[in-house]
Amino acid sequence: MIQTFRKIFQSPLGLVLTLGFVGLIALAFASADITGSSFGGIAGGEKVSTVGDQRISTSTYRETLNGAFERARQENPTLTMAEFLDGGAAEGVLDQMEERLAIYAFALDNGVRIGDSLVGSEIKDIPAFQGPDGKFSQEAYIAALQQRGISEKLLREDLEQGLSARMMLLPAQIGSRMPEKLAMQYARLLNETRKGSVAFIPSAAYAADVQVTDAKLQSYLSANRARFSLPERRTVRYAVLDDAVLGDMAATDAEIAARYEQDRDQYRGKEGRTLTQLVLPTEAAANAVLAEVSNPSQLGAVAQAKGLSTAIVEAEDRADLASKTSAAVTQATYDAANGAIAGPVRGPLGWYLMRVDAVNVSGDRSLDQVRGEIATKVTEEKRRAALAERASDIESQLNGGANISEVAKSFGGEVRTTDPLLADGQPFGNGTAPDATVQRVVPAVYAMSEGSDPQIAVAADGQSYIVFAPGKITPSAPPPFAELKPTLERVYRLEQGSKQAEAAANKMLAAVKKGTAPAKALADVGKPTPPLDPISLSRQQLMSSGQQVPPALALMFTMAKGSTKKLEAPRNMGWFIIDLDEIETPDIKADDPLVLATRRQLGPVTGGELGEQLTRAIRDDMGVTRNETAIKAVTDQLTGNR
Repeated sequence: MIQTFRKIFQSPLGLVLTLGFVGLIALAFASADITGSSFGGIAGGEKVSTVGDQRISTSTYRETLNGAFERARQENPTLTMAEFLDGGAAEGVLDQMEERLAIYAFALDNGVRIGDSLVGSEIKDIPAFQGPDGKFSQEAYIAALQQRGISEKLLREDLEQGLSARMMLLPAQIGSRMPEKLAMQYARLLNETRKGSVAFIPSAAYAADVQVTDAKLQSYLSANRARFSLPERRTVRYAVLDDAVLGDMAATDAEIAARYEQDRDQYRGKEGRTLTQLVLPTEAAANAVLAEVSNPSQLGAVAQAKGLSTAIVEAEDRADLASKTSAAVTQATYDAANGAIAGPVRGPLGWYLMRVDAVNVSGDRSLDQVRGEIATKVTEEKRRAALAERASDIESQLNGGANISEVAKSFGGEVRTTDPLLADGQPFGNGTAPDATVQRVVPAVYAMSEGSDPQIAVAADGQSYIVFAPGKITPSAPPPFAELKPTLERVYRLEQGSKQAEAAANKMLAAVKKGTAPAKALADVGKPTPPLDPISLSRQQLMSSGQQVPPALALMFTMAKGSTKKLEAPRNMGWFIIDLDEIETPDIKADDPLVLATRRQLGPVTGGELGEQLTRAIRDDMGVTRNETAIKAVTDQLTGNR
């Protein structure tokens, strides 16, 4: 019922929630598919902004911008970094970082500290760090951090700042209520009914009278060339280098035996552990649990009685367990006897209690037992090496001036040509879409000029290579005049007709303002028009339609009683004249359910506004100084301008 009001205030509240409930880098893990994303390759400690005594480095700023960009690409996969930054992301992201850091500095100044255990619990709840069973996985955690190219220290600092913001902002938001009189005013707006009329003067009523000649259309086309131009399109000439050119790559017995000797330690027997793990925030809490466990088998029951849960951990060997916990936890666990409880020992998420449920010892594996495994590995390595060598040979040929046909012939490949493609890789018109490998090189093709030397790149599947060059390049331009003429004439007539329709709308507007009835003023236009549309509509009816509100009605609900306004229709279709006669706003009582619903739904908005005001006040109090040169250096680097 009052969704419109909620949408109006959505952005400020969303900002406060972002600042208060999550770290900006952690958000990338919490909401985004991390495959293919990267924060890596960043160096630089120069500051882009100083907030109080805290600073935001160029590397942290870039990492955060990259994460925000990847989230935006989930909604718009064709979005480029340049478009993202041009849309205000550089400013918006830095604003959020500064506000959050200001709150963090303010929290430190006022004795608010975030413990390691609380940060650890937040890490455990991030989906990207969970295994197939939905529980925290140390392996997934390390892999995700490595794939993003950020350190555990940076992630923990990021979460610490987010948690500090939560603790500072929530007290300002919780329990806030919209004043009853203000809620009554909003509720009265929902109940108001507006009465009036909407007239429409179509451009088409005048379009037929417009004099059109080829000379006028040619002149109109020259002045609006970009509007009628077809986009640039290019064909791609390419050849694929894959396994088909390699011949037999199967591993030989000698190669298998040599690899077995090389990796013998890998096939030696292992001593694994099946463990029950319990992690607690403090050493005291861990000791308290341990004191209540009279028999190791009671660990799970004691934990459950305290509202805690244990986890089963399967460790193949010491190295495997260390990757899931820490070296100290691993040492204590392997020192414990089967059936005993090790700990408490401090680890990455808190204090660990580890019960040894089973000791799993496996014997050495013989060459015959692992022959198939080694053969697969060696064959794949040979295949990759052979392809890389052929790719290197091809690159040498290209550097020597060979064209794509000559290169393809050298490895027995076939040169193919795509249908015309747009810059985003999509086919022009009714053409056939290219496969993922070709689509991936289209941006590079658009960066090349006609006659450019071919290039070689790894294919989208990572298992082959593609040699490519631009084919036919068709620049952006309008179609031939004869082909475009019907469209030109229609658009030109409408545009000129719109000017005459506007003149008629101005006359009608003046007449209505002088007291002429809208129906009479519309009839005096002297052209065929749709009949006057009488309107009697409540705001609730307008909002509950579930459809986009027509612009004329939207304008009517912003007008003052007794006013008349003019509005242009989209695409030169004509002009509206909106006349508002009456606004009926019935009285409403304080106990009306609509008032109660308004207070309930807008209460969080009030809290959000208070949180936003507190954020601005803290930022002003801490003081913010920006380094515009460093900011520009980061954005230039992200867009490839340096």
